[in-house]
Amino acid sequence: MAFVRRAVSGSSLLLFWLSFAWESSSALHTKGSLPLDVITFYKVIPKNKFVLVKFDTQYPYGEKQDEFKKLAESSASSEDLLIAEVGISDYGDKLNTELGEKYKLDKDSYPILYLFQDGDFDNPLPYSGQIKASAIQRWLKSKGIYLGMPGCLQEYDILAGKFVSTTKESEHQALLKQGQESLAKAKETEKKRAEQYLKIMSKILEQGEEFAANEVVRITKLLEKNKMSDGKKEELQKSLNILASFQKKNSEKEEL
Repeated sequence: MAFVRRAVSGSSLLLFWLSFAWESSSALHTKGSLPLDVITFYKVIPKNKFVLVKFDTQYPYGEKQDEFKKLAESSASSEDLLIAEVGISDYGDKLNTELGEKYKLDKDSYPILYLFQDGDFDNPLPYSGQIKASAIQRWLKSKGIYLGMPGCLQEYDILAGKFVSTTKESEHQALLKQGQESLAKAKETEKKRAEQYLKIMSKILEQGEEFAANEVVRITKLLEKNKMSDGKKEELQKSLNILASFQKKNSEKEEL
């Protein structure tokens, strides 16, 4: 009987550790993000048009990691973007330190985000904004990467991109008319958002292309004051997402 009790006890302990190990390994996986190492990094980057890589500690946690998880899950709406992460450890086995050295990464600044385009290892675009899913999404959108962001409509995002890419008055008017015609066919649940796009187009025609940028500054200041209901904040965030569609796409690569 004593042997049986010891066997059961040992079996229970084994199950406990197996369960713990499973939960721990699951916690390391970020849904929507591909973990890379010094070998797979060089295999994966060239096979994708855009790869946003997060360089971080081997076991990241906290608010910034939570925001990264939101971003990774949202990437499902993009056909061109792959989200990936590289865990770097400078002790023990010293995992992926070669990549940290290659890009001269400061571990005190983790997480660090770089956008790689068309397999170019030498000139990634560094992200320097807040580690907030919504802010990173808007930045990616400004680089020409489509992401289905809250408040946005894909048809009107495409229309907005065409609108800011031309300086011809006739083309502006034609695109505005196209948007108005689409509004008549829009679902009731989408009409309010579609009207926002059309309002921004009209304002740009009246005040010039700087209207969208000025509006982003105005709304950002309102959000920073933080004296409003959660519902109001959410609406303003959606407005910023729509305004991001009116930013001219910057295809120029910034050097490190």
